[in-house]
Amino acid sequence: MVPNTKISQTILAFGQSVISQLPDDHTKEEFESAITIVITVWNAVVMDGWDRSNKFEMELLSAIENAPKQTEIEIKRLLKRKKKKYGSDPRAVGNHWIREQNGVFIFGCEARLNIENAPVVPEN
Repeated sequence: MVPNTKISQTILAFGQSVISQLPDDHTKEEFESAITIVITVWNAVVMDGWDRSNKFEMELLSAIENAPKQTEIEIKRLLKRKKKKYGSDPRAVGNHWIREQNGVFIFGCEARLNIENAPVVPEN
């Protein structure tokens, strides 16, 4: 079943461990970088679920082979978190944006589903 929460809220909750590491006075660019990491991990796990493979996770792990150790640890934690806590959420993140409003960064995004594997909702 597709969750009824907004995907943007889910992504922010999912990525809280990365986002919370930003300095209090972080820039929009720093926030965008953190969100990009979070979305990349989320989408890798979702798309692997769609394909019934681990291709995207393996590509992600390969891409961070030479990254700082802390980056590798955080990404592996996110992978595990997505699978354990958010594993039943089949939505991928499509377009996303960050805008500043009254000194606060507002994050939004679109959800995407693989229609072939989407859960069927019975008609009433």
